[in-house]
Amino acid sequence: MDKMAHATDVVVMRLGDFCGLLVIVMAFLIAFEVFMRYVVGQPPLLADELSRYMLVAMTFLGVSYVWKEKGHVRVEAIVARLSRQKANRLRLVTLTIAFVLAVALFAGSLDFIARSFSQNRTSDSWMHMPLKWPESTIVVGFLLLAAQIGTSIWRAIGIVKSGGALEEEPPR
Repeated sequence: MDKMAHATDVVVMRLGDFCGLLVIVMAFLIAFEVFMRYVVGQPPLLADELSRYMLVAMTFLGVSYVWKEKGHVRVEAIVARLSRQKANRLRLVTLTIAFVLAVALFAGSLDFIARSFSQNRTSDSWMHMPLKWPESTIVVGFLLLAAQIGTSIWRAIGIVKSGGALEEEPPR
């Protein structure tokens, strides 16, 4: 399981780097469109559509990276008042709930992408981009989120077994 957790971490970190690269590409693409529209007077029609697809990819592929880096909103008002043992139990419960939710989102996204593939939908723009490719990032994102949360649960169980604290204990 440790090898799988490490592999998940590596994939998630690389996707985080990829999402950062997408931000840069999207910024240049939008700047190029602005230049072409207001300076040259002939805007390319692809920047807006491609930027939307990149935004979807960054959102869903980046969610597991944000989880790994503990960048999601965390409310610690209750945990700070609990004993270590109770805080650990609460953390394991919330991790389990998050895992179940991520698996449900993954399952729902599988149904969504299956319909996209079967209907062979394309964008309404002049590009007629097959939507199954940008929409596939939703499935991959939720799969990686579930894997990352599973990794968090695995590590949390190891910490609890060794007598450690899952949450930082506030200074008293």
